[in-house]
Amino acid sequence: MKRLITLILLAAFIAQPADARRRETPEEAAKKMRSYSGWEIGASGRVNFIFYELQRMKIASEDPVSAYRIPKKQLVGGQITFNAGRFLDNHWKIGIETGIQIQYNGPVVPIYATAHYYYGKRKNCLFNYLNAGTNILFEHGPRMGGTFGAGGGYRLRVKDSDMNIDLMIGYQLSMLSPRPVVNGNFAFDRKDISYKALNQMAYFGIGVTF
Repeated sequence: MKRLITLILLAAFIAQPADARRRETPEEAAKKMRSYSGWEIGASGRVNFIFYELQRMKIASEDPVSAYRIPKKQLVGGQITFNAGRFLDNHWKIGIETGIQIQYNGPVVPIYATAHYYYGKRKNCLFNYLNAGTNILFEHGPRMGGTFGAGGGYRLRVKDSDMNIDLMIGYQLSMLSPRPVVNGNFAFDRKDISYKALNQMAYFGIGVTF
């Protein structure tokens, strides 16, 4: 029993210096705290996985026809965006983001407003965000649609630099307005056809901001 008590006391004595070394001084802690203000600009790259689709067509006065489907194979795309945002305080940032998104039905240009929330007070922190806006599909001429996104991630501050690295995952819902493909002779005009496509996708990406 004495040996056991001696070993416990010895372990506690050894652990104390190690614990003391792990503690931050006030100066070290202050260097890790953030103080966000003003504007921030950056860029990001993402890999998209489309996992669900809705296609809806309406011809003149006929009832609309909808088709829901899960792709037999994951439809993979990519996205590069550029962003600018302004901090309202140490947690909230609002801004705008645009870029180009490549997927199976052609290049899409998203343009949306963003809102980010950064947790805690440290430079390295978790965050969440929301995106909402429009998109332009360049398939047989430009067509306007809609975009909504939400997600989260982790921000890493590069030491001795103003650069941040953002690791993110998210969900995006895109409503596209492609032009319908009509072959042959029919009793209706192309302008009488309304066609919509809805893509749901998950993505992961990495971004840098300054």
